[in-house]
Amino acid sequence: MTVWAIAAVQRQEVVPLREFLVKLSGRQMLHKQEFSYTELLAGLWTFLAMFEAMKSYSPQELAELKKADQQFF
Repeated sequence: MTVWAIAAVQRQEVVPLREFLVKLSGRQMLHKQEFSYTELLAGLWTFLAMFEAMKSYSPQELAELKKADQQFF
């Protein structure tokens, strides 16, 4: 599914997906605007990267990476 398809679908079950992608994008929204293509694209990119990491690493490995990362923040 493409960003344009996600944006074009008018069914209510797609609204949570669009909201999720907007949150993942980390971008600020205009109050009157539900979403933009650039926000959906940025969110989808982040989601695909997260999904690939979850496929590539076990939960234990991800927890170890999180512990190692915390020393820098």
